[in-house]
Amino acid sequence: SFNDPHHPFTPPGKYFDMYGPADIELPPSFHLRGNELPEPVRLLREARDGGTQDRNSWIAQAVHESDVRQAIALTYGSISMIDDAIARIVQVLGETGQDRDTVIMFTSDHGDFMGDHQLMLKGPMHYDGLVRVPFVYVDPALEGQQKAQTGSLASTIDISATVLDRAGLAPFNGFQGTSLLGAVTGTAPDREEVLIEEDNQRAFLGFREPVRLRTLMTPRYRLSVYRGAERGELYDLQEDPMEVVNLWSDPAHLQTRRELTERLLQRMLRMQDTSPIATGQA
Repeated sequence: SFNDPHHPFTPPGKYFDMYGPADIELPPSFHLRGNELPEPVRLLREARDGGTQDRNSWIAQAVHESDVRQAIALTYGSISMIDDAIARIVQVLGETGQDRDTVIMFTSDHGDFMGDHQLMLKGPMHYDGLVRVPFVYVDPALEGQQKAQTGSLASTIDISATVLDRAGLAPFNGFQGTSLLGAVTGTAPDREEVLIEEDNQRAFLGFREPVRLRTLMTPRYRLSVYRGAERGELYDLQEDPMEVVNLWSDPAHLQTRRELTERLLQRMLRMQDTSPIATGQA
């Protein structure tokens, strides 16, 4: 496991200054202005502009241009370090003849705002930069069958299902993940939706109780609902890939919001645990 890329952004040795902040471009969403900022984002920007933010906090922060360029340059250094390390692993697999008998999966636990919407680190706002993570699957047994890339939706809980499927083992009762081998080979249809769940242990960013957030992702839309909040988020990812225009309060998209909310509810019900199975009942 690699701890990087992650704050406090300290790639070692030659990787620390491998990339220069002056050469880094800002994310496209940095200067874009939307119609209705999510409440946590508004509060973070006010704290930055008012000089009241805690710069040492692990919670997401609103940042300035110079912060973004420095962080991205250092993150690129960490990524290059990981690339080199993985190349060494793959090289040894080849030298020892194990490359024909090894499945490689590469992924991460979450993304990082990395300047998107003037934010850094991570927090309870499910922008694309935070919820989209890499997943690379290399299987010598599927040589010639793997797709170079798939746009199918997937979830972290699908990784264990994929491991079991590849090993020829059945999932246990209550298993919620779905094998990704069908997506890898193109033999399964693209998924229509995925559920993203976030439960925090603390109350922060304007919330009076520990933040809970549920998101439904579809190929076109993102719907996010916060516990205890009057407003949520709805973005048309096809027309607005930068997630700038929040359609939650738009009367023209009220029906879409209702339909997606019902789909979110149904998905949450389907994902509820059914194990153990009750016994001894008529």
